[in-house]
Amino acid sequence: MEIILAEQAGFCYGVKRAVDLAEQAGTHSGFTYTLGPIIHNPQVVDRLLKRGIKKVDDLDEIQEGTVIFRSHGVGPQIIEDAHTRQLTVVDATCPFVKRAQMDAKMLHDAGYSVIIVGEKDHPEVQSIVAWADGDAVVVASLNEAQALPPMLKTGIVAQTTLAARDFTAIVEAIQAKSAEVKVCDTICNATHDRLSAAESLAKHVDVMIVVGGKHSANTTRLARLCSETGTLTYHVEIAKELKPAWFKNVRRVGITAGASTPDWIIEEVFQTMQDIDFSKMFEESLKGIDRGAIVTGTVVQVGRDEVFVDIGYKSEGIIPRNELSVDSNLQPEDIVKVGDEIEVYIIKQEGKDGYPLLSKKRADARKGWEKIEELAKANTIISVTVIEVVKGGLVVNINGLRGFIPASQIERRFVADLSVYVGQELRVRILELDRSKNKIVLSQKVVLEAEANISKEQTMSDIVEGQVRQGVVRRLTDYGAFVDIGGIEGLLHVSEMSWARVKDPAMIVSVGDEIPVKVLKLDKEANRISLGLKQMQPDPWVEVINKYQVGQIYQGKIVRLAKFGAFVALEPGIDGLIHISHLANRRVLQPEEVVTVGQDVKVKVIDINPAEHRIGLSIREAEQEQEKAQYRAYIDQQEDTDGMVGDTSAELGEGQG
Repeated sequence: MEIILAEQAGFCYGVKRAVDLAEQAGTHSGFTYTLGPIIHNPQVVDRLLKRGIKKVDDLDEIQEGTVIFRSHGVGPQIIEDAHTRQLTVVDATCPFVKRAQMDAKMLHDAGYSVIIVGEKDHPEVQSIVAWADGDAVVVASLNEAQALPPMLKTGIVAQTTLAARDFTAIVEAIQAKSAEVKVCDTICNATHDRLSAAESLAKHVDVMIVVGGKHSANTTRLARLCSETGTLTYHVEIAKELKPAWFKNVRRVGITAGASTPDWIIEEVFQTMQDIDFSKMFEESLKGIDRGAIVTGTVVQVGRDEVFVDIGYKSEGIIPRNELSVDSNLQPEDIVKVGDEIEVYIIKQEGKDGYPLLSKKRADARKGWEKIEELAKANTIISVTVIEVVKGGLVVNINGLRGFIPASQIERRFVADLSVYVGQELRVRILELDRSKNKIVLSQKVVLEAEANISKEQTMSDIVEGQVRQGVVRRLTDYGAFVDIGGIEGLLHVSEMSWARVKDPAMIVSVGDEIPVKVLKLDKEANRISLGLKQMQPDPWVEVINKYQVGQIYQGKIVRLAKFGAFVALEPGIDGLIHISHLANRRVLQPEEVVTVGQDVKVKVIDINPAEHRIGLSIREAEQEQEKAQYRAYIDQQEDTDGMVGDTSAELGEGQG
């Protein structure tokens, strides 16, 4: 087997400089700390710790001594805080990162809207944002760039380890949205060279090994790039993770490493692959597999329709997509990722020496049944996720198994549209369990009813007449609305909804509305509660005595008719009565003879009784007042009034009825 090491692999200049500075600082007396891991490589961090250089996550953890700022850099405020605390500062920030920080500061100070192309949560990007006074937008992908709003003046800075082709595409998208764009290409050349060398090598080998920390952004990017060439790619941190099964019938293997991977780890991987007798190890790994067994394996590749898992057999096992989860809506990458250790069920082996066919779903189900049986015995409330709607109810994922909630067991009331529950989490109890039939019947209704009963008992013990409570409108009727005030429904009658007359309850409230209501009457034995909403608003009758005066004429609208007269709305909530005898200056048998609903009329106030919410009105007297005013105006226009006026009062009929 030929082993080829990529031309550009391992420490870049900035990372090597940071590690060298840290080791030098550790040789001095006193306490030495790195603020965060010096680089994204756990082996290097452990090696420094053995030399007395400890990693901390915050300056508050350091009382005295030396603090080393890692290669990713920090913001200006952290530098200032370190000096204020009188700590010895060793700035190991990569020069390329430092340049990106200064470019971001320059752009911000010059009035540009700063955009940083990179990973939002990466410490390097966070330090660059800090140098832009925190006023910067981080864009990680072309889609995010295309979603940006139009801008006038834009400055762009790149994360130093970004792929150049990704940066170019994103810059072009931003340029299409901005009147003025200033681009600072801060990508490290070493990053570009390393990616190019790895991609080129991957195209000419059978298997690619990428060495470096699992949390290193540039190393994971290398692994993804190599995998995208179509070459089987494995990401390892140390030599011990190498599996002999990876190299069966392999003629050429390529090795590359991230910028945070030290030479000694690369050499160890290279030497292990050269020195160890893989053929012997491979023979030792040839062990039979037991159909129906559950074994632990490591995910080595995630595809669109299957997942490859190393279970220590001579060839990797395959989990088809339909054997990953009971939820068929999930994508493989939603369920597992490379490096995950998972339990799998061995379905069978394809051929005598073929790959094992595996199932995560069945392994989860076996474990799930054991757990569910325990939960059923304890009558425990369980959280489940709805995955689909079927005839008669909902299918849910319960501990890796398919459970069923009948439509009648979803809510306390009938539900017409079940599709709204897909993706939701419900709290259920187990109604029926039959492992032999793979049957699990669940109910959310019993949980809700139990909680409602508790709430109802508490509410009934607390509620008193005159109390104001927050409620939720549950249903409407012609005569009012039923409002839930804590597990108990009270009736909000239409007459108690508003001070104004209400014909339709839907004009005031809707199902689902949260409203404050007053408890008007309470019958605990019959569980009957009368509620009021208009009491939450000022009573317009309180101001009636100040707004309306007996003898004055006002404008109103006929709102309803009765045998004995007509009701007039003077304002919302204030209706007055015109008795039938006051509708006209003649005898009226029915109100319809002289007025209609909706008609605007002028009325005279003849009586006010605010306590009883009554106002007596008269159209007849209002018309008489109008006739008097017209006659007086006529008399005032006459030049000679002698003998012409007569008995005005008699003519106008004053004092009649």
